[in-house]
Amino acid sequence: MLPPHRLGLIVAALLLSSLASSVHAQVPTAPGVEIDCDDKQPELNVHPLNEPVVEITCTVKNPSSFQESISVEKEWDGLEVDMMLEEDTFDLGPDEEEDFKVTFTGQTRLSADLSYDFTLTATVTNVGMLDWPEALASNASVDGDLNIASFGMVDLDISDKSTRTMGGGEEVKITFQFQNNGNDNDKIRVTITNAAELETVGFSFPGGTSVADDVSEGGVSPVRELVIRSPTEVPADERHQVIFQAQSENDNDAPVSETSIPVQLQASSSAGGLGG
Repeated sequence: MLPPHRLGLIVAALLLSSLASSVHAQVPTAPGVEIDCDDKQPELNVHPLNEPVVEITCTVKNPSSFQESISVEKEWDGLEVDMMLEEDTFDLGPDEEEDFKVTFTGQTRLSADLSYDFTLTATVTNVGMLDWPEALASNASVDGDLNIASFGMVDLDISDKSTRTMGGGEEVKITFQFQNNGNDNDKIRVTITNAAELETVGFSFPGGTSVADDVSEGGVSPVRELVIRSPTEVPADERHQVIFQAQSENDNDAPVSETSIPVQLQASSSAGGLGG
């Protein structure tokens, strides 16, 4: 008696032969399978205000002249992210195809340094009513990479937010630090956003109106400063706001962190110098 695997090969050969004889001038296509995905490099948005889920659509196709059963298996080693297949078995007629969803689900605030490879392998398991012999098994695969999207999140810290009292032509230094709460290294810039408005009434900024530093993920900048010089002449007491704003330069959509410092200008006859 023939061994089972030899018997399977013979039956498979007979199946192919019988189909070939039933098709007049058209040569049948041998059992096979194809698989592809619409996005092979999906990005997972892990911003704290976002739900960390991303979906891609994959397609499995039977390019043969036979009815086929096809199974799809995944290769995935992501620890912080789960990969789920909407379906993993398919029954397809000749030249039929079917779409299925692949869903990646993670957690917020994952580092943008993370990246995971994935592979989907489709294998023909049955042809017609026949269990397809392993020796003749047809398979196809598609590879991809799941990446973590970068997001920016900054925090500006001005420890002394008290009112600065200034006479004509005086200078005051505003010191601050800024923290990178995003998931990637970032260049963070602090700007006096209403500098143009203040310059129209006589203020000036000897060291410029902005500073920037590269800050590592989770890191804090060194202590920085910007200098405010009051108008040379102060004919009457006035009060102004100096608006400081920290912004991620890696993520234009990131919310800004803003703080206002009050400045009280005193007329020259009553100026009391710098105050708190």
